[in-house]
Amino acid sequence: MTDVLTRPRVDPRIAGRWVEARRQEGRRRLHRLLASGAVLAVAGLAAGSLYSPILELRHIHLTTSAALAVSEVASVAGVSLHEPLIDINTSTVVGRLDNTADLGAAAARVTWPGTLVVSVTQRYPVMVIKLPGAHAAKQWAEVDQTGRVLAYAASPPPSLPRLNGVTTLGPLGSWIPGSPGAKAGPSGPVTLANVDVNASSSNPPSQVSAALAFVSELPSNRREMLQSINIGGGALTLRLTAAQTSATVNPASSATGAAFANQPQTVAVNLGDGSHLAAKVEALLTVLDQGPQGGITGIDLSVPERPVLSGPAVATPSTPSS
Repeated sequence: MTDVLTRPRVDPRIAGRWVEARRQEGRRRLHRLLASGAVLAVAGLAAGSLYSPILELRHIHLTTSAALAVSEVASVAGVSLHEPLIDINTSTVVGRLDNTADLGAAAARVTWPGTLVVSVTQRYPVMVIKLPGAHAAKQWAEVDQTGRVLAYAASPPPSLPRLNGVTTLGPLGSWIPGSPGAKAGPSGPVTLANVDVNASSSNPPSQVSAALAFVSELPSNRREMLQSINIGGGALTLRLTAAQTSATVNPASSATGAAFANQPQTVAVNLGDGSHLAAKVEALLTVLDQGPQGGITGIDLSVPERPVLSGPAVATPSTPSS
């Protein structure tokens, strides 16, 4: 007789529960799979829509006070119409504009669905500096109010005063030592927006910063009279051309002033240190507009409240004896 090993019979109710449990697990897996597929599909559609023509760059709005064309700014910023808006990095756009020698104070933002808004300021030269000991074809550097080198030229522009005493000049886009822009160091671009020299401060800045601030503080219609600013020795000295008219000659010295009437005169101005520049500008303009202009050859503004004049027109007339 042979023994046969048989499997115990499973209760049909228990077997039914096993089957139902497996079916429920399969349905859960199917639901998870469908949910994951839906998420991936939505993500794919969203990503695809970001690169669709609906969300591409279609408009560039430029805000600037300079004569800059939108196409020129777009070229410098490295953006072009019809590129995906999602690919435009506004920090990169700002960096490219600020790193351009004659531009600054840039800002950029994306406005969906298809606009890039850009603002930028044009830098303008206020002074010119000669390359120390250089005899190159372009040996004159034009700098703006922050001390940034904007351009090199073969000859100095006649409308810009000369800054004497600077011994180091760098490439285009760099700042001359001691200038407001140089304070930021190499950590990033310096814009016009974050450079400030307080012309009213009693704490004198560096001589380079003071010279640039003095020129910036002068009214634009009076800057052409300035010939040069010399730095060194702890004081700033100016040379300017003051128009001489007989109508403004001091009556107390009219005889002397008459000899200088209608003759432009070179006037030396001592500013002392770089403090209280706003007051010194005001004192200078007051002297030039209201003082004895005929025959003035020197003005000391070390103490702006008490300017000291020198020259034939301010010679004290002798008092006749009684």
